[in-house]
Parts: sequence; C-alpha cells; structure tokens
Amino acid sequence: MAIASHPSADLDSISSALALSLLIKSRSNTIPCYISSGGFDTLAKRVYEDAVSKGYMGECPANLQRNWILLVVDTPCRRASAECSSFDAVYVIDHHMSSGEEPRYPGIVYPEASSTTELCTLMLEETSTDIPDPQLANKILAGILYDTRTLTLASIIAIEATRYLMRWGARVGEALHLIRRSPGVDERIARLKAMSRVMIYRSGEILLCITHVGAYEASAAQILIGGGCDLAIVISEKDGETRVVGRCSEEFCREAGLGDMILDDLVKIYGGGWGGHRLAAVASVKASYEELLKKIPLLLGRKLGVEFMLLEK
Repeated sequence: MAIASHPSADLDSISSALALSLLIKSRSNTIPCYISSGGFDTLAKRVYEDAVSKGYMGECPANLQRNWILLVVDTPCRRASAECSSFDAVYVIDHHMSSGEEPRYPGIVYPEASSTTELCTLMLEETSTDIPDPQLANKILAGILYDTRTLTLASIIAIEATRYLMRWGARVGEALHLIRRSPGVDERIARLKAMSRVMIYRSGEILLCITHVGAYEASAAQILIGGGCDLAIVISEKDGETRVVGRCSEEFCREAGLGDMILDDLVKIYGGGWGGHRLAAVASVKASYEELLKKIPLLLGRKLGVEFMLLEK
C-alpha cells in the first residue's frame, strides 16, 4: 500500500500520512510507504524522515505495481505526486474544494474540515487505534495546527481531533515547536521579490495585490496578506503552465471564498482547474502573467460591482 500527496508536501500532508500509517499497521501489521518523488517543504521533511527512521512509515520503491492500493491525501488526484490512473484501487482523503473536473475516486472529501489531518485523526478514534508514543501524537497534531493557523481557523472536527490526540499525550505547546521555523534565504528572496514587483489595485477600502515569483508562491502570498492586502494573487509560470496562488483575509472572504471570488472564472476562461480552501487556493491555467494581470482586476470588479484602479508606485 502506498500513500501520496501533492508535490512539496506540507505538514498537513505528512501528518495525515502518518496517522493513516498507524491505522494500517494496527489492522494489517504492514507499514505503507510514502511516494516522496514530489519532495517536501522544510517542516514536513523533518517529520517524514523521523517517521521513516523509526519505522512508522516506509519509503516507496521506484516502480510500484498496478495492484498496489494508492491512498491520496491532502490533494485531488490531478495534483498528486503519483499518477492515479496507474493503480487499480485509489482512495482520496482530502479537505480541499475542487473545480470538479477530475474523475471521482472513493474516499473522504470533506471541504468543511480545516485540515486533512483532522479527518485521518478521527479515523484513528473511530477504529480505537492506539498511538504508541506521545511524540507521534505531537507530530500528528502539528499537521492540524499548521493548516488551521494554530487553531484560529479550526473546525469543530479539528477541535475534536485535537482533544483525541491530547488523550494520547500530545501537547499544543510541544506541537507548536514543530511548525515554527525561520525561512531560508531562497524563501526570503522570493518574498522580497514578490513585494518589489507587487501591483496594487484599490477600490474604496479594498486592496487587491498581484505579483509574480518563481518559487515559494504561497509564502509570498501570505506575506502580502500580512502586509495589508485583502486579496493577494501570486503568479508563476513553470513548464508550460501558469499557477495562480491566492490568499485572502478572513474579513474579505467571509461570505465567499477564493473559488467563487476569482478562480472559478479564471478556469472557465482559460481552462485548467483549481483546488483549495476558502482563504487559500491555487489554480493552474493556460494564460500568461500579463494577460492575468489585466483580467483579474476586471473579473473581481464585476463580481463585487466595483472598479479597481491601479495605484502608482
């Protein structure tokens, strides 16, 4: 059995995989492997390597057989680091909203959840699966804290999952240490480039920010939100596709999420697909940065019934 997530897997992905590994090991006495070809972010890599070294998760061989079962966590299949069509049995466990353009696979897809880890944790609870080490419980809890911004965006399910993990020795303070990090120099450069290139559009009190970088798009978008943007769009062009990474403030996206605000419209116009949450999402489309820079303020203005004006630098 193999587990896969999206490229540059984050803590929610790895914590979900770790919880599933404990569940599978308790039921079949086998340890699933993780398909790591898509790489990890810094925090997730640390947790993954520790889980492998302690025998809670395996490394997948280069060539997996078609008769293996594939579990896809924290992403739809079209964004997974494994080709779902190469397996006879595929199950998806995810909490992201999706554009609905891909084949439906069985599993659990629940956008009302605030993380995939909380869904996998409740599977542990429902099956009465033991968590043999409090440090494992902390690593699983870290995935929930990571995706819920330390529980500030937590769903009721996340609170229940946190309570369950604390019964097995997890402590919020200890799990927080796993999600704290100082960004590396490459990430800091990407953030600075994003800020130096940002185009700011204003309509009344609303500030729309659009920029472009080659990497660390999500990190750059979050910095722009922290700097005062209501909606931050970071665009990158790689390997013939254009990624549109969006973040919005809680206040701005209180009634409608990024999909309804802008990403659905972009996908309808330019093709591709999108997935994500109300406040954080990413689309893949066939359009240049220059075209999107013109189109996004127009589309968002029509949606809100306002006109955006570009601020002079």
